[in-house]
Amino acid sequence: LQPEGLVAAVENMLPGGKHKKMFYLSIDFLRDQPIGPKQEAYQQEIEAAYPKVRELAIHGSENPNLMPKGSITVRFHSVGGWGAITTGKNLAMTLFDLLGYHIKANPKYGSEKKGQPTTYYLSVAPEPIRVNCEYFFVDVVMSPDPNVFKHTNALAGLKQGGVFILQSEQTSPEKVWQDIPPAFQKIIIDKGIKVFFLDAFKIAREEASDPELQLRMQGIAFQGAFFAASPLKEAAGLGDDTLLAAIRDQLQHKFGGKGARVVEDNMRVVRRGWDEVRSVPVGEVSEPVVGGRVAGSEPPIPVMVRRLPQSKALLSDVHRFWEQTGSFYARGMGNDTITDPFVGLGVMPASTALFRDMTSIRFEHPEWVPENCTACGKCYTVCPDTAIPGLVSEVGAVLDTVVTRARKHGLELKHLPKAVRGVERNLRQLFDTARETDPVGDLLEEAIDKTLAASELEGEERERLGKEMDVFRQELDGFRFALSRPYYTVPEKREPGSGGLLSITVNPYTCKGCMECVAVCEDDALRPLRQSEDSVKRLREHWDFWLDLPNTPKKYGRIDDLEQGIGALETLLLDKANYLTFSSGDGACLGCSEKTIIHLFTATIEALMQQRVAKHVGELAELIAKLEKHIQLKLVADIDLSDPAAMAKIVADAKDRDLTLAGIAGKMESRDGGRPIDQEWLQRTSQLLARLKDLEWRYREGLTGRGRSHMGMVNSTGCTSVWGSTYPFNPYPFPWTNHLFQDSPSMAMGIFEGHMAKMADGFRAIRQARLELEGGYDPAKHDDFFTYFDWRQFSDEEWELCPPVVAVGGDGAMYDIGFQNLSRAMASGKPIKMLVVDTQVYSNTGGQACTSGFIGQVSDMAQYGRVQKGKQEPRKEIALIGMAHRTTYVMQGSIANASHMIEGFIRGLKA
Repeated sequence: LQPEGLVAAVENMLPGGKHKKMFYLSIDFLRDQPIGPKQEAYQQEIEAAYPKVRELAIHGSENPNLMPKGSITVRFHSVGGWGAITTGKNLAMTLFDLLGYHIKANPKYGSEKKGQPTTYYLSVAPEPIRVNCEYFFVDVVMSPDPNVFKHTNALAGLKQGGVFILQSEQTSPEKVWQDIPPAFQKIIIDKGIKVFFLDAFKIAREEASDPELQLRMQGIAFQGAFFAASPLKEAAGLGDDTLLAAIRDQLQHKFGGKGARVVEDNMRVVRRGWDEVRSVPVGEVSEPVVGGRVAGSEPPIPVMVRRLPQSKALLSDVHRFWEQTGSFYARGMGNDTITDPFVGLGVMPASTALFRDMTSIRFEHPEWVPENCTACGKCYTVCPDTAIPGLVSEVGAVLDTVVTRARKHGLELKHLPKAVRGVERNLRQLFDTARETDPVGDLLEEAIDKTLAASELEGEERERLGKEMDVFRQELDGFRFALSRPYYTVPEKREPGSGGLLSITVNPYTCKGCMECVAVCEDDALRPLRQSEDSVKRLREHWDFWLDLPNTPKKYGRIDDLEQGIGALETLLLDKANYLTFSSGDGACLGCSEKTIIHLFTATIEALMQQRVAKHVGELAELIAKLEKHIQLKLVADIDLSDPAAMAKIVADAKDRDLTLAGIAGKMESRDGGRPIDQEWLQRTSQLLARLKDLEWRYREGLTGRGRSHMGMVNSTGCTSVWGSTYPFNPYPFPWTNHLFQDSPSMAMGIFEGHMAKMADGFRAIRQARLELEGGYDPAKHDDFFTYFDWRQFSDEEWELCPPVVAVGGDGAMYDIGFQNLSRAMASGKPIKMLVVDTQVYSNTGGQACTSGFIGQVSDMAQYGRVQKGKQEPRKEIALIGMAHRTTYVMQGSIANASHMIEGFIRGLKA
């Protein structure tokens, strides 16, 4: 609520005002200046449906600057997890110690913002600050986010002659100026803004003794840059020594408990920020870069969203949601969406976290070294962001994919489709004598050369083949494969020609650069690589190629019996559908273990349901065909065919006219009088057929185009709900809901009953159809049973076709405030599933001590010192308590043994 809103409220009451009794402030139902033609067209639709919607909001005649005289207001543009709040708090306390001024800060940030653009507001003034809103008029803007102009107008509200301090890796001020988009260069010139820059990341890398603190410490460098570049030092008459001493005192107060090394690390970073900030001379406005992204420009639809089907219902259509909402958030204009009916419903489509691109928040990414890879699978198992999938491909399928991609790009291929079969033969011969550590790329080049040398083509045709092989190389573009023992060597020994090529590919859109995959790799097959424009381009090209590769064939799964949990269960992640059942793109912390567990859990459900549903849909299609034929035969059976002479006469009478079954039936009825059709039977079976066809459509396609969901989730408020649902980003491709902190088990109980009623409708139709085909359906005998048919009468096969209803929560939700809900759900005996992500602390609120923690454990509010030796209470053992209910299957697992955990998931899901 800006001052403009209060002005509007007063002006509404004044003589000559609108005198509205009900109105909204600081909100746009419809914009006077739509953001582009799409929003303009959408506004026209809304206004046609809701003619007076524009009149619901009122605006003031001005937005006055109400900051006190002598105040200094600062705005940070950073990224969640980069330490902007810590920097802001330190800066605020330092200014208070130095000046004794009143301080008011507003961090626009929450845990859902990890890795996403954040804003922090700070104001200091010699008198109380009465403004309680986001500060629009600011004196200094600091942007540790180097990509700020791609998604935000960082200069909005910056006063005439204000100061702008930017993060940049450039070494010369002239290049920094050239990197600023022309539209913002013009604003800088018009307002006389003073521009400064520093490479705070370089400072943090060189000074942080703990590598994990590099991201956070770059913000500390901006604290030094602020005092060096802003007018505060001169205005307050502060000397350098006084200022630096005050900064040291504040750092000692903040970090002293962590030891002198941490304090000195931070002080060195502050000092270097002070010394290394440089002024940028204002030059001429540059020419716009063709294709360059700047804040406010409409972004292209994300790669993975393009691949999703369009829903027949607008409410669940992710493409509609991207146009009307997601694209605005992607360009830093989340406040510029209009208030439409969909917003009022509080519902968003599934998989909207695909809108996000994590490229700008990481500084390094993993690079796969296939020659060192042993195909252990630890990397793609531990990754919380579904960002490094493994895939096994047949050799021929890889070559065919390259040819298909070349054709998709509009190239006419004459010889290549046939020539790749020769490449495949030569490549397999080379593989037979190769070692597992030999580079597949080099062997492929040798196979191509051999194929070209052995070609019988001559002249122009041979030259054309050479050019088509060059196209082949360009399409493959250095994509990497490995000759691994589990997927190539062992299958080849069993059956020559059956070996597959392993690939480990980084998803550039979801990888946050946490390096968990590098940490678990014991074979030096994954290494951190500093991110650059070239490396990002290569990642995106390779991911595009990965998307076109076929799925891992079942024969490479290394799972003997998934339903019984026998085999190398983590290899179920080699299936694309299983691995990507969790979309990622959310705001979870880097390396979040909660996400790793939930990803494995959802992937296990997808793997189980995928094969069950595929079999069920096949049986459903067969049942529909049989029922259609059954109805047809029964109708035809009513035609009397016992009199050949009568039939011959009907055929003779038809002469040259077409003869139909209906015509024959009519002639027979007019001759002998027909037997009446059992209308009750016909109506019942026709309706039954329609229900079965509708059920098959729901499984195969449905409104969303994705078919029936394989699970549903009720999420307690906490870390998992915050990163998993913050508007407008949702990483789940299935129904998900959240209500309160403690009640996900109770909600799941109610949703389960409604869900089972829907499943019972489908199974009822299938059972009735089977009885009809067997000739045993008797309404008088069976209708009473089917009236009261519910999940308690489901067969084992039917039960396993029911998508599980899952309640998810953390320590506080399940151990503490929601424990009674959890206990009630277990006592009920209802077969719902409850997943407790046990982090041993209250993660979402800062890591406070929790009843799930162990004695002596150190956490917030349970420090280790002379008086208190960490947590004093014993741990509440939720597994033992669950077992005591005598109704519940209980499994404890850890990512330390992923296969055991997945086996436990399977047993629990079948319980």
